[in-house]
Amino acid sequence: MENEFKDFDQLAEAFKSVAEAQNACLKQCKTMLAGFKALGERDIKYMDGYMDGLWDFIEAGGETEKLYRDYLAYISEFNPKEAQRRFKSLEDDLGYWTPVVIAAAYVAKELHQGQKDKGGNDYFTSHLLPVGNSGFDWKEKVVGFLHDAAEDTDYSVENVVNAVRKKLDTLADSKSDDWWDEFDIMPYPNGSIFFPSDDDWAEIASALHILNHHNAPNRTAYIQKIKQNMLPLRVKLNDLRNNLDISRIPQPTSKDLERIERYKVEYGELLNAFYELVNKEQEENV
Repeated sequence: MENEFKDFDQLAEAFKSVAEAQNACLKQCKTMLAGFKALGERDIKYMDGYMDGLWDFIEAGGETEKLYRDYLAYISEFNPKEAQRRFKSLEDDLGYWTPVVIAAAYVAKELHQGQKDKGGNDYFTSHLLPVGNSGFDWKEKVVGFLHDAAEDTDYSVENVVNAVRKKLDTLADSKSDDWWDEFDIMPYPNGSIFFPSDDDWAEIASALHILNHHNAPNRTAYIQKIKQNMLPLRVKLNDLRNNLDISRIPQPTSKDLERIERYKVEYGELLNAFYELVNKEQEENV
């Protein structure tokens, strides 16, 4: 019993030390931000050296998030594009957009119910779930879950998007939060739900149209169109990575192997296109 009390005391002391360190960091960041504003500091990398410490213990809806948002608001005064990018990343990392992804996963699972992949596996579990979860941000995840819906079901892209919007409304009105754990999608929802704007939905719909190969006259034109658009490009790379996993097919045929070789070529082309778009964006931001 005495050892248990010692363990508890040590744990309490450890938590106390962590809390003190966090409070000290928060106080320092407040002071530094006030100094940045007073001096008109514009070197973001220099300021990040101090402000990034908040990420070690940032809490959705808490004082740390508020302070970091104040920091981004200051950046927006001289670099609005970078500030906007960081605002979106902050909200994504804190789980505000995860409910939208979960809504998309629900819709994808329903629309593809009973479908199997070429290896006889459940299509949602073997393909859509890993492709969706491979997304870097919430839009890439949403499009990842939905990228085959208009191709493989009777739903149009517009019907698919509307189904997700309705599902999100249903989740928001739910008195239970059991749906948070349905698909183990990260980052974990934090209790707050952000709703996409009309522009967001339009961007998602555009990506789904591009990823629907029925909208292209041939495979070459299909891949070429994807190369020019970052969101569908990223999703297609995730899609191809999963399709290149030959282990999903227990006994691959020569036709399966030929398709894999075609996917390898397309993946290489799209990866090069991805780097070209990234470099172009970086040049535009200089």
